[in-house]
Amino acid sequence: MFCAAALTACGGGDAKADLADQDRFLRSYVSLLNASDETGLAGLLDDHPDGKEDAAARIKRYGGQGWDVHWTRTSDFPNVWHVRLTGTAKAANRPVRVDETVSWEDEHWLLTPLEGVGKKPSNAADTTPPP
Repeated sequence: MFCAAALTACGGGDAKADLADQDRFLRSYVSLLNASDETGLAGLLDDHPDGKEDAAARIKRYGGQGWDVHWTRTSDFPNVWHVRLTGTAKAANRPVRVDETVSWEDEHWLLTPLEGVGKKPSNAADTTPPP
């Protein structure tokens, strides 16, 4: 498992999100996708309760495509970033444009799971537009 907490300052208190560490997390994410390494990706995403299921869904959707991407990020809220990965999927010679939400929680990087992964509480807000 990639452990972001090991790369942060020790000594108690709340560790601050380190964007260089986020870059390492994202590079690992892309590398694991390119290798179609579901076990490794599940380890990277295991700080989320649905990490294993999310890893399987991500490998199915994005795995083995040979992504050559870079990313940009914006943040409107503390410890939450909108990350846009752009570049090329070499396997199909097509463009890649994937948006992710990356958050720093309890000294770990988390990706918001793909739509349909995990159960949504019955009282959760829904942002899906009506048909």
